[in-house]
Amino acid sequence: YLLVERSKLIAYRNFFRKVHELHADKTTRLDVSTFKRCFNATGIEMDVDEIECVLANLIYSGYIKGYISHQHGKLVVSKGNAFPPLRD
Repeated sequence: YLLVERSKLIAYRNFFRKVHELHADKTTRLDVSTFKRCFNATGIEMDVDEIECVLANLIYSGYIKGYISHQHGKLVVSKGNAFPPLRD
């Protein structure tokens, strides 16, 4: 069970990383609504609160370096290494 949960977090991290890489200007501020549209395009229905919860867990676990601006509806990631390499 723990392996499945960890794999799920890593899959979410890779999904958010790919969405970040799709931005041509490599911005550090990403709209949470963009992630929602990408999830909807893949057939996964998630609301903004669920996405923010997943992002908060990824930030807490160290899979993403950044913070969530709930007021502005944005994920703000680090300029240097927003998605650090996965550790063992």
